[in-house]
Amino acid sequence: MFQVGVDIGGSHIAACLFDSIHHELVLDSKVACHVDPNWDSALVLDTWCSAISKTIAFAEADIKGIGIAIPGPFNYFEGISLITGVNKYESIYGLNIRNEVAKRLGLHSSQVRFINDASAFAIAVSKVGKAKAFDRCVAITLGTGLGASFIASKKPVFSGSSVPEGGFLYNQLVDGVMADELFSTRGLIQLYKLISGEQVNSVLDIYERVKTDPKALETFEIFGSELGKFMHPFLEKFGAEVLVLGGNISNAFKLFKEPLITELSIDEVHLSGLMDHAALIGAALLIDDAYYAELSDLIRLM
Repeated sequence: MFQVGVDIGGSHIAACLFDSIHHELVLDSKVACHVDPNWDSALVLDTWCSAISKTIAFAEADIKGIGIAIPGPFNYFEGISLITGVNKYESIYGLNIRNEVAKRLGLHSSQVRFINDASAFAIAVSKVGKAKAFDRCVAITLGTGLGASFIASKKPVFSGSSVPEGGFLYNQLVDGVMADELFSTRGLIQLYKLISGEQVNSVLDIYERVKTDPKALETFEIFGSELGKFMHPFLEKFGAEVLVLGGNISNAFKLFKEPLITELSIDEVHLSGLMDHAALIGAALLIDDAYYAELSDLIRLM
């Protein structure tokens, strides 16, 4: 039987069937489209459900359920959006998204489940990806922001003395500056400007200058070194065996790999290898009832 994995971001939605027998996405069923986060609630929800329904139609049979990875703040257990004050999806604040999606797609509300997008990424790499042979994993995404999840025995860890509150790293301070401002697209662009004096529009712009501009390479090397210094105490305290990287910046991993690993106490540092599919896989895995039962108390804490 198929289940559906959904990845919702600030300006997009992607949905894809997941084959629960072979534990793989059915990529021909993937549907992705743009979403304006400032649309009214009806248009946002209709657009989300239109994409999901096209994926469901590809199955030509009943699906077991839908797992949705979405950024917070969000009540993941109840399915209620708490997103406000961040200039996106203000219109769906307070709505029960589980009920809205289920109603539009003709499903029972119990068939729609939610998880934080960073946790979905980490679940995928720990269950079917590069960290599946390890018990304790930290997974981070480097993109528009810094996403992070601590995983033990294939389950996220959000509390306790070995992890920061909520399992979050984006809000940790580095010399008075939030980590999200440093280890992200805007952080890398700002670092290049400090080093070179030049303003660029994207990480890709810096990446494409590496062959001709030594300051571009220096930017990635310093980024890697500073990221390693930042991550070291968190990995050590958690007893992490492996660090897995995802997100757009990780595409330049070869440029900052050595400086990063030099600052860490572990050698097992890997790209997820799942490209932009990790959140889809992690979300779809929520529809495994036994696994979801193990996660349910943790999801209440998200």
